[in-house]
Amino acid sequence: MTRRRLLSIASVVASALVWGTSFAVSKVALASIPPLWLAWLRFVCATLVLFVWLLIRHEDLRLRRREILGMVVGGILGYTLNHIFENVGLALSTASEISLMMGVFPVLSLIVEGLVYHRKFSHMELAGIMLSVLGVVLIIGPATLSGAARGRRLAGDSLIVLSGICWAFYSLLVKNLAQNSSPAKTAMFQMLFGSLVLLPLATAFEDLPAQIPAVAAWAVAYLVVLCSVGGYSLYNYGVTGMTSTQAVNILNLIPVFGVLTSWVLLREAILPLQITGGAIVLAGVVLSLRVPSEVPASPS
Repeated sequence: MTRRRLLSIASVVASALVWGTSFAVSKVALASIPPLWLAWLRFVCATLVLFVWLLIRHEDLRLRRREILGMVVGGILGYTLNHIFENVGLALSTASEISLMMGVFPVLSLIVEGLVYHRKFSHMELAGIMLSVLGVVLIIGPATLSGAARGRRLAGDSLIVLSGICWAFYSLLVKNLAQNSSPAKTAMFQMLFGSLVLLPLATAFEDLPAQIPAVAAWAVAYLVVLCSVGGYSLYNYGVTGMTSTQAVNILNLIPVFGVLTSWVLLREAILPLQITGGAIVLAGVVLSLRVPSEVPASPS
């Protein structure tokens, strides 16, 4: 395995780590800040941080005309819609359950990539994806699955599926954009455009609280620095060295990190079945990465 590929894998794993902790942190912020406003605050602040960073690095911030549409669409898919569905779903369900629902993302990515590129997948890739999804099912457990099939939780989990569809298309788009733009520059412009679309929606449907408690402010700061600036930059870098399906499959580690975070920070009990599921998720991710696939070309 080449050094470039190892760095790509490490970058996506690191993004999964920080995103795995984001659900519990977002739940803390959502106690005081409505879902759409939380997404807007997160991405506006992250845009400013990335803008300063790019200025320090003297990076060219001009966009080619052909890049603008991709940045706008990427901002809407990966930031506006993805986080509307995610935050509203998180408000309706629990942090641990929403993080575990991320296990459907690789399957959605597989379907989307197959439709867009008419791509055939190796038996090992398919086995890795199915194995990791099986691990997520074990992490959730029969009791959680039966409990999620009612009311608010069902609605919240369904929104995460919509979020996953947006993310699958976003991953394909980022892969094409990353050929001509740095990860930080791509993330900054997409957050900027995503924030511009979020602002009128948040203004129309929610009221911004007059005062934000200190704990919520710290939660937003964590989401901005680690989950937005760090997570998206790492993911955008890593996805250039593998197929988007492989990158999204690594995100199956998010439920594992989410469960561990709940255990460490919230003292939530972890069942033996969940530990077994976490090990199977790891096995599925490793299996899917053993056969390096060709990077698909841009759709015509």
